Amino acid sequence: MPEDCVVSTPAEEVFKLVGGMSTAAIITTAAKLRLADAVGEEPADARDLAETLGLDADVLTRLLRALVAFGVFRQVRPGVYEHTERSRAMRSDAKERLLDRLLTGTDFSWRSWGMLPDAVRTGRCPFPDGFGTDFFAYLDRHPDAQSRMFRGITASFDPLLPLIADALDIAGARSLADVGGGKGTLLRLLLEREPHLRGVLFESESTLRLADEQLRSGPLASRCDLVAGDFFQQITCDVDVYLFKLTLHMYDDEDCERILRNCAAAAQPGARIVIADPLLTDPPRSPFAPTMDLHMLLLMGGRERTAEGYQALVARSGLRMKAVTPLPRSTSLELAIVEAVV
Repeated sequence: MPEDCVVSTPAEEVFKLVGGMSTAAIITTAAKLRLADAVGEEPADARDLAETLGLDADVLTRLLRALVAFGVFRQVRPGVYEHTERSRAMRSDAKERLLDRLLTGTDFSWRSWGMLPDAVRTGRCPFPDGFGTDFFAYLDRHPDAQSRMFRGITASFDPLLPLIADALDIAGARSLADVGGGKGTLLRLLLEREPHLRGVLFESESTLRLADEQLRSGPLASRCDLVAGDFFQQITCDVDVYLFKLTLHMYDDEDCERILRNCAAAAQPGARIVIADPLLTDPPRSPFAPTMDLHMLLLMGGRERTAEGYQALVARSGLRMKAVTPLPRSTSLELAIVEAVV
C-alpha cells in the first residue's frame, strides 16, 4: 500500500516516533563513516566507495538505499549515488558543521538513553552505574569522545553567541567573569564589542590550557585574566557581572545553589549574575527543552528549568531575581537569559 494511503491512527503515530531510533542510527553511521566526504561531484559507485573506505560493498549499498529514503543522497541507478543538499550538509567542510553536531554524543548517548527507565525508577543519574564513573571522568579517560563532544557543542552553540551577546545587559559594567566559560569564545566576543570591559575566564586548569589564543596572548590578553579554580569550592574573582553560559543546566539544584552562593560570596553587593541556559515551558512549546532536560539527567544529573524553577533557585541562593528573558527563537534551541542581583 502506498505510504500516502496508510491510515494514520494514534497508535501508528506513536509507533512512527519510535522509528526515530533507527533513523538516528542510519544517519549517525553515515556520519561516522564520512560517506558524504567520500562522494565527490560525480555520481559514485557503491563498490568503489566500499573499496575506498574499507567497507562491505553489499551492506554499504543497503545503507545507502536507506539514506536515499531519507533524502540523504540520490540514487542515479542501482548501486550508483550522488549528493543531495542534505548529504552535502554532512560533509566535513560544510559551513554549518553538521557533521560535528551529529557526532557529539555517539560514544555514550546510545547507552545513556537506554538507561532512562532506571532514572525514572530511581530519580538518580544512571551514568555512574552504567559506565563505572561519572561523566566528566569518562571524558577524561576517553579523549577522542571528549574532543568529539566539544566540537559538537561549539558547532551547535557558537552560532548563538552573538544572539546571547546582544541580549546581555552589561551597561555600566567594568568587569565580567565568564564562569565555566570553556575556551572563552563568548568572552572574547564581549571584549571585542566593549573596549572598556575587563574580562576573567574562570575555568579548570586543564581547560584554561585550551583557552582562546586572543585571550591568552593575543590583543585581548591585556584585558583578560585567566583564573583557575573549582566553582564548587570557591570563586575567586570580584567583578561586576558573573556569566554562566550553558553551565548550570549540567547540575542539579543543590549543586547550582552551592555555585551561586560561592559566586555571591565573592561579589560586591549589587553585582549581577547572568545565566544563559535552555528554558523549559510547561506545557512545552517544542520537544527540544524537555528532551534536553532528560539528557542532562542521564549524563550528569542536571536539569533544565522553568522560569519559576529559576526564581526558586535564585531565592534559595540568597540572590534577588531581576528578570527571565527568553531569547528570540531563531533556532530550535530555546534559550533564555536569567538575571539576578547580589
